[in-house]
Amino acid sequence: MSVFVSTTYLKDKSKIQEALDELHAHNIRNIELGSNHTRTDIKSLKLYKDSQYLAHNYFPAEDPNFILNISSQNSKIRNHSIRFIKNTIKLCKKLNIGFYTIHPGFFGDVTKSKNIPKTGNFDFQFKKNASVKTRNMIINETIKIIGDLYKFADKRNVQLLVENEGSQTSSQFVIFAIPEELELLKKEVGESLKFNFNLAHATLAGINLDDLKTFLHFYKNSLFFEVSEISGEYDSHLPIGAKGQISSLLKRYSSYFARKNLILEYRNTNIREVESSHKYVTRLLKA
Repeated sequence: MSVFVSTTYLKDKSKIQEALDELHAHNIRNIELGSNHTRTDIKSLKLYKDSQYLAHNYFPAEDPNFILNISSQNSKIRNHSIRFIKNTIKLCKKLNIGFYTIHPGFFGDVTKSKNIPKTGNFDFQFKKNASVKTRNMIINETIKIIGDLYKFADKRNVQLLVENEGSQTSSQFVIFAIPEELELLKKEVGESLKFNFNLAHATLAGINLDDLKTFLHFYKNSLFFEVSEISGEYDSHLPIGAKGQISSLLKRYSSYFARKNLILEYRNTNIREVESSHKYVTRLLKA
């Protein structure tokens, strides 16, 4: 079991190198390269040899205002997203990064992010999908895209992971958030498909993870678990502490999580809170 920390904890459009240097200085060696940074120049990026890295979705950032969406019905956005993911897969191979998490897209394109840190609201806002295609048609098209990306990654010895979506503020725009859609994705892509299962997203999508049978069903198909605390209806990306819905899940299933890898994906916080939360989660899973 390893507890990773995402570089997303810094403010949006910060430099990823700042997070890498700060995490290393605080002896955090398992790091997820996140998506909310300013444009990243790979040639000047310094990765530490004594650290282990994962890649996440829109890494390395090109345009901070671009939102990756492989399900988009805008062909420019969809094709750009697919090209970007393939380029990141090739980069992972070059940098010897074994795992890369992607988001399965949205039923509609993002207009902007709310990004109101004071209320913990980092949810996207969407414009209505102008396509005449139904939700099921778009889901089936996206499954084919994900299947092709898995084959592309497998040839380069990179394990692609899919992160489940989930939202209360934009539930009509997220796909692959409910069990039926996640099951269909698994069935069509096959045994090679593994999840980076986001506990906050699942909770916001109404999946009852307090039910052991439901939890174990997703547990067996997940190599990593994305972890952050929620506030009300928002995917707030708050640090895990002693109290909270996601913290309660970690306590309830600590013996299970101790055998998996966790990723602490926080937003708009500081290294002191990250370090404190990292120590808390590590102690909890070793207890």
